[in-house]
Amino acid sequence: MQDIVDEVLAVAGAARIVLPGVHDQASGMAAAMEIATQMAGAFSSTAQDLSRGRPTEIEALNGYVARRGMELGVSVPVNHALFTLVKLAEQRKDT
Repeated sequence: MQDIVDEVLAVAGAARIVLPGVHDQASGMAAAMEIATQMAGAFSSTAQDLSRGRPTEIEALNGYVARRGMELGVSVPVNHALFTLVKLAEQRKDT
């Protein structure tokens, strides 16, 4: 999770995007963990979509971070891996 947050912050910084309430890696991780804690008993929309055989929003989530990172020359291997894994899981519904 830390790597995902670090990559998102690196892409945001390179794109000169200010994330409200996020001033550094620690506050970025704290914000991510707060969301994770609030949703501890819930399934993510990605998990719900996969379980229902529906397309996910991964293109707009980790896919966006992966594409924007590439455009900006920012290495985002974890976001790229998550994007790839979810796309592979989406294809499994077709088999």
